[in-house]
Amino acid sequence: MAFLATATAFSLFQVPYIALPAELTDDYDARTRLLTWRVVVLSVAILLFGAGGPMLRRTGGDDEALGYLVMAIVAGLVIGLGMLVATTIAPAGVPRAERARRSIAAGYAEGLAALRRSRPFRLLLAAFLLQGLATGAMLAGANYVAVWVMRSDDALTFLFVALIGPAILCAPLWGRLAQRIGKERSFVLASAVFAVAAAALVGMLWAPGAWVYGPVALAGAAYAGMQSLPMAMLPDVIAHDARVSGPGLAGSFGGVWTAGETTGMAFGATLLTIVLAATGYLESVGAAEVVQPDAAVAGIALSFSVLPAVIVALSIIPILRYPLRRADIDAPAQTREVAP
Repeated sequence: MAFLATATAFSLFQVPYIALPAELTDDYDARTRLLTWRVVVLSVAILLFGAGGPMLRRTGGDDEALGYLVMAIVAGLVIGLGMLVATTIAPAGVPRAERARRSIAAGYAEGLAALRRSRPFRLLLAAFLLQGLATGAMLAGANYVAVWVMRSDDALTFLFVALIGPAILCAPLWGRLAQRIGKERSFVLASAVFAVAAAALVGMLWAPGAWVYGPVALAGAAYAGMQSLPMAMLPDVIAHDARVSGPGLAGSFGGVWTAGETTGMAFGATLLTIVLAATGYLESVGAAEVVQPDAAVAGIALSFSVLPAVIVALSIIPILRYPLRRADIDAPAQTREVAP
């Protein structure tokens, strides 16, 4: 119930936050620059908390529950501060007197209509949802990999640093590449690199060691493109739909996008849980120590390597069918429409 309440509250912020870039600029490349730096900041936050979270957890000493409580309080305060900053500096929207009152049902209807109407949106959302499923499984499995495959609690911090550090450095590079060859081609390349890097991690099943951080770093470099490029393509989709069907539906697209993103990440963790259950993973209670069966360790390794690699490879299919190009976004409103 607490997680449901948190996710619901977060969506109230996330929907306008996702929709806002479409209204900040009409320029194809400017949107890429905006979203590239958003991903840089996001990656820094993931790095700080992904690496620092275990440290906060250990503040409870032998009391594991206390450590998690400290980590939760710090997370809540930091997230709340970030939301406060964003909501106070964002440009003002429609004046209150001009806002139309709509029912919740009308909001759902608009979102579903946008999904049915916009083929570019469906394809982009399908790719992003699949990639959210893959990365959600990897992020949820990182702690299990550190403890049961790498046999080191400190490995979790190193895994996060190896994954997110390159993402911070490479996000601007993906933006530059997108200006040269297009966002959609760059997105395909980033996804392919990530899939190859994730597949290479299957070697940890037989020879776990420091070499694992190499493919993880490569995956992190690709992850920057997998985050920034679709986020930069979404405002293009919204602008194209506004040109064809009328403006004012950015929030509807943002709502459906947030629902898809949340679903992908949540089912990624669920997918890991299914793999752990199927391979006989033994849960630990309190300070009690358990010895995992070989099948469970293999399941952890596969859910961190082959499984996300296959899912990301599948996500490339809708990206290849994505129809919008620079000319479709920059064309005059009355003369351009994407062919089916």
